Amino acid sequence: MQKRVAVRTLDFFDRHVTKLMIEKYGFKEIDAIRAFLQSETYQMLIDSELELYKLSPYALFDLWESEKVTGDPRNSVYIRAN
Repeated sequence: MQKRVAVRTLDFFDRHVTKLMIEKYGFKEIDAIRAFLQSETYQMLIDSELELYKLSPYALFDLWESEKVTGDPRNSVYIRAN
């Protein structure tokens, strides 16, 4: 059985990544959380096997931003560098 990412960890990323989205793009809070939760980046975060929860919120924001710009979070320097 696959280990789940802790709700507390997800909450941490939800708060920090959406804050960065609001600061950089001027999103309303509800729109930022919706955009993050509906993203492929978030689906990757909740997949415990990928261990993205070990990254900083800034790195996860970069994944989300790469997804927004290119359509694929895997284009982030944090993924390509590995």
